Amino acid sequence: MAKNQRHPPILIAISWQALHRALARDPRTQECDCAVVIVFAGFYLEADLNDLIHRLRRGNDMRTFLKRRHPGLQDKLAWFYNEYVARSKASNRDELYRRGVTQKLRRRFPGFAELYRFRNDVAHGVVNSSARSLLKTQRLRDQAKDISKALFEIAGAHGHALQPSTDYYKAIGLK
Repeated sequence: MAKNQRHPPILIAISWQALHRALARDPRTQECDCAVVIVFAGFYLEADLNDLIHRLRRGNDMRTFLKRRHPGLQDKLAWFYNEYVARSKASNRDELYRRGVTQKLRRRFPGFAELYRFRNDVAHGVVNSSARSLLKTQRLRDQAKDISKALFEIAGAHGHALQPSTDYYKAIGLK
């Protein structure tokens, strides 16, 4: 989320509004509001990961490693994990996945599997059962923020003291 972009604050604000509508527990809009919150939590996570990779100036390295011009969320996170977390580095995408990076991502970043599955289901026209639970929605939203925070902390531990470009509370008008 580059600082000069207008969209991240709007997306964050829409998600915040949907969460508060869901908390009002209107049965007519509950599932839709929860779906919006979860989808935007996934967008938030991917936008922060994209921003981090961009600001680290590692986009070309990532695309070359993954052999994908437009890698998906899981591939980007897997690359980041390989570069900044893994003790033993894989030399390419195939090796990374053979080494079980999918399971490692799910252990290291709780909630990622559900966020990723929900986002992919929505992209294919399906709203899965996660949106039927306000508690699950809130948990996934919090986990997306936790994952994003952890990514910046991991970068910081490698000498890159970066902060997210868009402050959440500023985006919703509470700062």
